[in-house]
Amino acid sequence: MTNAVIYARYSPGPNQTDQSIEGQIHECTRFCEDNDLRIVGTYIDRKQTGRNDNRADFQKMLRDSSRRGFSTVVVWKIDRFGRNREEIAKNKAVLRMNGVRVLSAKEHIPDGPEGIILESVLEGLAEYYSANLSQNIKRGMRESALKCQFNGSGLSTGYTVDADHKYRIDPDGAAVVRTIFEMYDSGKKIADIQRYLQQSNIKTMRGKEYTHYGISRILRNRVYIGEYHWHDIVVPGGVPQIIDNDLFDRVQKRLEANKHAPAARRGDVDFLLTSKLICGNCKSTMIGDCGTGKNGARWYYYTCRAKKTKSNKCRKKSVPKEALEREVTALTAAYVLRDDVIDYIANKVVEIQKSEHDDKSMLRYFESQLKDTNKAIANIMRAIEAGIITETTRSRLEELEDTKRDLETEIIKEKVARPTIEREQVIFFLEKFRGGNVDDKEYQRKIIDTFVNKVILYDDKITITYNYSTDSTKNAENTVESIESAASAAECKCSNKSSSSPPITRILLLRCSCYFFRRGSNRTVLRSRISSVRWTVGKSACVSAHGSAPSDPLRLHQ
Repeated sequence: MTNAVIYARYSPGPNQTDQSIEGQIHECTRFCEDNDLRIVGTYIDRKQTGRNDNRADFQKMLRDSSRRGFSTVVVWKIDRFGRNREEIAKNKAVLRMNGVRVLSAKEHIPDGPEGIILESVLEGLAEYYSANLSQNIKRGMRESALKCQFNGSGLSTGYTVDADHKYRIDPDGAAVVRTIFEMYDSGKKIADIQRYLQQSNIKTMRGKEYTHYGISRILRNRVYIGEYHWHDIVVPGGVPQIIDNDLFDRVQKRLEANKHAPAARRGDVDFLLTSKLICGNCKSTMIGDCGTGKNGARWYYYTCRAKKTKSNKCRKKSVPKEALEREVTALTAAYVLRDDVIDYIANKVVEIQKSEHDDKSMLRYFESQLKDTNKAIANIMRAIEAGIITETTRSRLEELEDTKRDLETEIIKEKVARPTIEREQVIFFLEKFRGGNVDDKEYQRKIIDTFVNKVILYDDKITITYNYSTDSTKNAENTVESIESAASAAECKCSNKSSSSPPITRILLLRCSCYFFRRGSNRTVLRSRISSVRWTVGKSACVSAHGSAPSDPLRLHQ
């Protein structure tokens, strides 16, 4: 008897299962019995396409053929061996060099010239079938895409699919997506969001922990503003919208800004204004830089990135780091930490806090997850009562019980009344920043990190915006152009005119003239003179055309 092996394969697809493998092996076994072949091995590839030979067991079979342990490979049909004529010919040549032939159990191929022709035709038909099937599938998927139907290429968090393959919002998943966007928009880092999701026991749709990459993909996914995407097909409004356009755009701007943010340290020196400092000449960011003097001393500066990289012809001179950071701190302490500003902030914190206390979306999410977990536990208990007790059953039950305890803890936390921050506490917190030493680096760091949003540095003046807001998530997205328009309008004292400048909202704006001079032999000092202070929290840098005097103290020209 001749030694033979069986090779079986089925392609990816919902209608392909292990029953296909069983059927192939049954037919091949009967063929071997009828043809006096001894089966010495079986090679099986599950859910593997035949359009290439990148299949684990197929490659193992080719390698094993060199050991001369078998002389025949039996397949159910030639298309199980492959659907690409070039690769079929190449792999048959490999087997022939090792003394191995390929036989089809269902296709009788005679020896001789006619057999060669017949085999070539069958191989060509297999390749044609594969290409035609692929084309038909793509055509069907394209038609589905034009109807904005789910095409099976991965479902985004926050969505489900109905019986018509249309996208529907999953309330629990959508709550998680909104939380991720809002946290990032409020200034949190992706690592902070990941930590929060892990501590809150919030998992992905597959029950896994959220990764840094996964959160980043969610933040960039345009499906959440209702855009349907499939290859080259883009349909605005093709899926239900979870995130509003303004929030999504702010997040994209922050992602882009962080992508190009320069390093905040150079050696052991912290540059406190990194990512906040803008060149007033070319609107590029200014980055930390250093140089060495003739006596070997190191000097630190802020330099226009565009000038440093020679991406444009900006002529902005480098600015001494210490002098600039000190002056920004001094201006902030003098003109931001005022009684009327602090009172305004305290009132707004109380207002925002009340709206947050009314938000119950996370409580509903945890309760929904607990309901699903209890249902899964009940299903396992029914299986145990029916006598199905395995190691897998026991470990799964323990896992679900741990999840249940975690979810019950989170529900208790959400139900417990959050401590209310009183107006007086906010005032006390802000007043702690008063009276600090503006030359102290730690005080500078606290002031700049807590309050400063952007600093636009010109040759003769500085414009500073601050992180005070009725909605703190709005602070980061005011453009340089809108800030400049607001500052110019403030300097013109156009309180009784309408402004055609772009709106700038929810920031405090301070502009002052500045100049540098040298004290002693090597110390550069910055001095500034306030030319205008503009506290604006409304829709425009100027009071509206109605001409009514603003009651908000932050809206008055100083």
